[in-house]
Amino acid sequence: MQSTYNSMLQQQQAIESSLRAEISADQVQIEELKDGIHVRMSSALLYREGGVELSPKGRAALDKVAPQFASETYEIDVVGNTDNLPIGSELVGRYPTNWELAGERAAIVVRYLQEQGVDPTRLRAISAGQYHPVDSNDTADGRARNRRTEILLRPR
Repeated sequence: MQSTYNSMLQQQQAIESSLRAEISADQVQIEELKDGIHVRMSSALLYREGGVELSPKGRAALDKVAPQFASETYEIDVVGNTDNLPIGSELVGRYPTNWELAGERAAIVVRYLQEQGVDPTRLRAISAGQYHPVDSNDTADGRARNRRTEILLRPR
């Protein structure tokens, strides 16, 4: 058990080191969990506003951690989250609710990590939609914090 804990601690430190600039810019938060590591990435970092395609900054951030994710044997859940606003007119035809939008964003991150060499049998794309906010949806700042992608790493 101590060996697993030490391995997870080293992994967390490596992720923090790789994403130092993003952490300083408050675009990434990393938290040690009892049984894993929680990496929260802001939607503003990963996606173009109102879109689902990874931004150049988002790809660059994922590029920094993909080799670490690929070299370890952790289970990796990628969870998409949105705010509670209805889907905008430009996306509503493709994503009728926040469930679909959050799921697509998680799937895009999963596909990108797979392309970077992460074993797809260890990856899962999950939609949390608008139903697990970390802040109030009553303000623009709160909604921005709720639009995020979380990466949960757990030992196999």
